[in-house]
Amino acid sequence: MVDNTFYIQLFRFYSKCLTFPYDELRLELQHIFRQLEINNQNELDEQLAAHTLDVLNFFQGEDVSALQAEFTRMFTHEEGDAPLVSLLFTDYGNVEKAEIILDDMYESLVDISFDESPASISNLLEYYSFLAETEEVLDALENLSLIIEPFGKKLYAESTLNFYKEIAKALSELASVFTDEEDTDEILD
Repeated sequence: MVDNTFYIQLFRFYSKCLTFPYDELRLELQHIFRQLEINNQNELDEQLAAHTLDVLNFFQGEDVSALQAEFTRMFTHEEGDAPLVSLLFTDYGNVEKAEIILDDMYESLVDISFDESPASISNLLEYYSFLAETEEVLDALENLSLIIEPFGKKLYAESTLNFYKEIAKALSELASVFTDEEDTDEILD
């Protein structure tokens, strides 16, 4: 079996980035980043780890209160109104495929956080972290790309903080990597 520890941590990193910011999150992201550095195995891993460092640096450069205010502004809504940026993966890509992914998440052993909606992109990334422990991850990467690419574009357009803009760029990069067969082959080499 191939060691996908890097990708397990990579998905976990971005999952954490898309939760409500709190003081200890800085330490959690630093720890995950160190795991990425230790476990990168090739140039693609190094490139993806470098982007997580950019995200981490922008997180560390902001006050938690500013991050919390931006998170609230973008991702929460008043009754009857949609948020600026939906955190529900069922709002992006093919709705039928999104529903199948949600069903697969429920049937898997992944620990779904009910602090967020079960259909949150954060939970989706945790699910892919879980899938990275299996050989099933490659079959599912294209579906992830169909979701995170439009989400990343929307996030980039709506955010006023570089932290969220960097997450958007990183997710777009992941989407392009996962739809490029040559790079996808490198993931499990």
